[in-house]
Amino acid sequence: MAEILSQSEIDELLVALASGQSASSGDSRAKQQDDKVRVYDFRSANKFSKEQIRMLNFIYDSYAGRLATFLSGTLRTMCEVEVVSVEEQTFAEFTNSLPVPAFLGILNMPPLTGNALFELSSAVAYEIVSRLLGGTGYLHEEANKLFTEIEISILSRITRQMISYMGESWERVVNIEAELERVETSAQFAQIVNTGEPIAIITMNVKVGEVSDIINLCIPHLAIQPIAKQLAMKKWYNESSTTAAGESNILPYVSPKIAGTPINMRVYFNETQATVRDVLNLQVGDVLRIEHQVREPVTAVIEHIPKFKGYIGIKGQKLALMISDILKEAPKDE
Repeated sequence: MAEILSQSEIDELLVALASGQSASSGDSRAKQQDDKVRVYDFRSANKFSKEQIRMLNFIYDSYAGRLATFLSGTLRTMCEVEVVSVEEQTFAEFTNSLPVPAFLGILNMPPLTGNALFELSSAVAYEIVSRLLGGTGYLHEEANKLFTEIEISILSRITRQMISYMGESWERVVNIEAELERVETSAQFAQIVNTGEPIAIITMNVKVGEVSDIINLCIPHLAIQPIAKQLAMKKWYNESSTTAAGESNILPYVSPKIAGTPINMRVYFNETQATVRDVLNLQVGDVLRIEHQVREPVTAVIEHIPKFKGYIGIKGQKLALMISDILKEAPKDE
């Protein structure tokens, strides 16, 4: 959103012009003041705590990596996704900054209450459509074109796949099931909360080929109330430490399952050379002489790895192999 100059800033610019100073110097001085001081409105105190903002940053940083992998495989080109910022705004500020047209996905994310909003910028949307339909990339003249029904259908399908990866990123906090409820192309039909309701805006920069633009995710403060206590960095770090400490205790549970896993074992004689004519002329009752001595051990192969040498025989009513030697894998250098 474009910033509006206050009356004091306007007065300073007028004084600077009257004194013969350049407007650019006044702009830079005003910008330096803005960087140092930020006006805080006590009538609209922040609802999201710093810890919750940091937690959302961790969650969607993980989601960005999964999304980049998915898009790279689906679009068959190198894609990069990174979280640019996680900040609090009012819903009115967010909707007023939305471009026209906009691709807006209304999401359900239980156990979060209400809806969330998933905004796909037009540049990224048309890049995705172009590549999915066999094109080479984004056409700049289509930036402000309204989406057609076919494009909306394609983008809806890809958006469902994109949001399906959110559950994996949230699983260390809470199990969510994100799903796309509907799609809108105008902000006035995507009113998920009151205009003054505080929301968290997760902004991700997406680079697809030569195109770079953003994806925004809007999560209202009311939506996170059922899981507010779980959005704590302490929980994130505690689970990380317990996971690392618990790895040493996994073996007693995993070993019985591994020991009972079935594997294939085959026994092979030495290779025997034969012509195609000999093989094609084989009939029932023919004897094929193999190049393997009776007293020579056979090779037992576990899956695809030669593991044992031994002698075949019979034990009871079943064929058997008596192991005479254990084969070791050759060093990789050899």
